[in-house]
Amino acid sequence: MIKFVGVLAIFLSLPVSARAEVTCIPQASGVTGVIADQADVIAAVNCLGQQMARLRSDATVSDRNEAARIDELARQIAMLQNAVASLSQRVAAIEANLRNVEQPLARQPW
Repeated sequence: MIKFVGVLAIFLSLPVSARAEVTCIPQASGVTGVIADQADVIAAVNCLGQQMARLRSDATVSDRNEAARIDELARQIAMLQNAVASLSQRVAAIEANLRNVEQPLARQPW
């Protein structure tokens, strides 16, 4: 009895989207303390199992999507790092050329 009430509590804590996508509805016949029929308990547990499987499936898909987003962001970061390194080299070259231009012209003795 305690296990069934615990399972029912888990069901009530499931997100509404997971409960809505599974067509079965767990019966709460055991909540009052009297289980009328063992088939009701089995049906409720099976329904909860279907909902948990749906949640697991949704979580797996979500994890894959997040991993793909993270990989794309990592690629973009690497591209930005390369661009910054290239720009840094160009700025250093420009600064070196500027120092050369600012120096007085060498005087050659004739």
